[in-house]
Amino acid sequence: MATKYTATRASASTSRRGQFSSGTSRNPQVRPTHFISLPIGHHVQLQQSVKSFTDGLLNREPAFPGVDRGIVIAPRRLHLTLGVMTLENPLVSSGRTLEDALALLSTLRTRIMELLDGHGLCIPLTEMNIMKPDRGNADNAHVLWLGPSMDTSDAQRLKSVSEFVNKAFCDAGFIQDRRPLKLHCTILNTTYRKPRQPFSYNAIMTSPFIREFVRTPLDSHNFRDPVKVEFGTWSVDEIQICKMGSYGPEGEYVSCGCCSLVS
Repeated sequence: MATKYTATRASASTSRRGQFSSGTSRNPQVRPTHFISLPIGHHVQLQQSVKSFTDGLLNREPAFPGVDRGIVIAPRRLHLTLGVMTLENPLVSSGRTLEDALALLSTLRTRIMELLDGHGLCIPLTEMNIMKPDRGNADNAHVLWLGPSMDTSDAQRLKSVSEFVNKAFCDAGFIQDRRPLKLHCTILNTTYRKPRQPFSYNAIMTSPFIREFVRTPLDSHNFRDPVKVEFGTWSVDEIQICKMGSYGPEGEYVSCGCCSLVS
């Protein structure tokens, strides 16, 4: 599989699972309106690879328990999220606005470029796991994700930039959740299925199907730990602020503005 590609346009999807540590409001009455995104779903080869994986999950007979098309994230919407925010309308509130968030993002560019030190920002998709399942039982999973292991220079630069951006928005009061950032790209999410029902990660991981994608020996593997996969390393040319629930012409989340990472 090819390893590095150039980012071209907006893309995003968001995981709303509780373990997702990007920062929802503590007030349950206030819904997030925007999120900070590292888009990768525009890469056609990534779309093809992820679609091959999710099609395999969907086409298996008998079906994996709890797996259906309603929980599959469209590959065009793939991204990593650095934080979610509730941005108020200045005409009706004195709260923070989209313009405020974009202004802050623009001030971070110089330091981001220093952290990259002449390198591109790249996202290695080399691990797969689930968020904490109901009652600790992998038969009751709700979110399946791909993400980076931290054993490469690309991953370390990604971690440094992501944590810097997240902290800046936390310190400025845009992101309320102060839990450590969990870098991940959501592939399955039961949030989008009503009524919400879990899927069985155990069934997926004990099937012959999964061996085509997983590099970790599974015979003695503890499914609580991430497994090694190889879904490529993907470049990001901009950090975006995207609108929740929006759809662009290709099904991507709509970018409201960005910080370019192109020198």
